[in-house]
Amino acid sequence: MKKIIGLAIIALGIFLEVMWLGFVFGSIIIGVLLLIFAPRILFFPFNFFLLIGLRLIYAQAFKNFENARKNGGSYSYSYSNSNYSRSGGSSYQQPTSQDKMAEYYAELESSASDDFSVIKKNYRRLMKEHHYDSLVSKGLPKDMLEFSEAKTKKLNEAYAAIKEARG
Repeated sequence: MKKIIGLAIIALGIFLEVMWLGFVFGSIIIGVLLLIFAPRILFFPFNFFLLIGLRLIYAQAFKNFENARKNGGSYSYSYSNSNYSRSGGSSYQQPTSQDKMAEYYAELESSASDDFSVIKKNYRRLMKEHHYDSLVSKGLPKDMLEFSEAKTKKLNEAYAAIKEARG
């Protein structure tokens, strides 16, 4: 039912847009002035009703997106047989920004142009240096062990993100 109402609202927006443009360009001077100085006003009815109609049609998808954005997690939805279903988030994750990818490469002492085998070698070398188990046996202080544990987590996150990005 929401889809039908949404489509009706979009159709109303198209109708009002045609009527509005007819009115505005009925007086050529007003139409040209609006086109030059305020083009957004010309297409306001269509844009307004289009957004309302789409919001009604895809209400569940918007709710899932908003919930995922508030929680800082990933989101996904599938649209089939007029039903929305939320999946566990494994099929889609929010894209990683270029800045974050640059940080990941720096964390692994690599660059984006490096071959994946080089990145893998750097990851293994750094994991050997910073892995908690290898440092505990050396009798290092507790703050050094906590640093190595945090570094290990960062290395794992960076390697996983680069591996996923490269496929």
